[in-house]
Amino acid sequence: MNEFLPSRYVEIIHRLALGIEPIDAQCRRRLSYAIQLKYDVEQLGLPRPEIDRHISNLFSLRYRPGVTTPVDIRAFDLSENRYDPKYDRRRMVPRRLRIPILSLTDVENQESIDRQQFRRRIRRPVFFPGAAYNFSFTSTGLRGRVLRNNKPMRWARVVARLAGQALVVGRAHGDDRGEFFLLINANAVTGSSFPDPFTLDVAVSGPTVVPVPNPPNQADLDPLWDLPLETLSAPGAADPVAAGETLPATYGATTTQTITFTLGRCIYREFVIP
Repeated sequence: MNEFLPSRYVEIIHRLALGIEPIDAQCRRRLSYAIQLKYDVEQLGLPRPEIDRHISNLFSLRYRPGVTTPVDIRAFDLSENRYDPKYDRRRMVPRRLRIPILSLTDVENQESIDRQQFRRRIRRPVFFPGAAYNFSFTSTGLRGRVLRNNKPMRWARVVARLAGQALVVGRAHGDDRGEFFLLINANAVTGSSFPDPFTLDVAVSGPTVVPVPNPPNQADLDPLWDLPLETLSAPGAADPVAAGETLPATYGATTTQTITFTLGRCIYREFVIP
């Protein structure tokens, strides 16, 4: 029995299982960079339902055999369809995400009540500036490098707050070289006069336990092997993980510096995680 058309027609229905709109953390709108989005782990020899990329930089996964929940994906900024560091354009920092999706039965039941329920199937993960991010030279920011055991610490998380306060005025994600690019938002200067210079507490976090590759050549096989896999909230719920505001569960090592900023200038600092 057809759902929408008279029975004399052959009806084929494609339903959205997961829609992804990547968001630029700095401008809070759709990411303009044409990123790659793939399954996190490919099943050797087994075809998987394709994640379609649209020219508008949107991604979609339709309900088909093989679609299960959750869906593990990785997103990265490359000019090719495979992950190789020499192709990394470094305009945004990669993320690995575990995304719960609704069952087809739930979707069909909800559509009979409210056609707008498809909005619950759309996710908007936030991506943070990489070293080559295109920014205004009048921006206020901090380029930083994170070290641990005298080596670059990969995939740091950075939060800037007004000195001695809880108000967050900037976030950043570190990359595989231990580098991050923190841009300060307008909340850092409020009121009728602009304090210049001004001070911020910049906290840098990393894994409690240093990840160890297994096998030893894992980094050669998968350059994103130690990038934390973050689980998003249930469909339709508030999602601080997608927004990049929640530290990964394995992160517990933190160091903080109080840094003086000057409006319209980008400075450099190094941080050491014990």
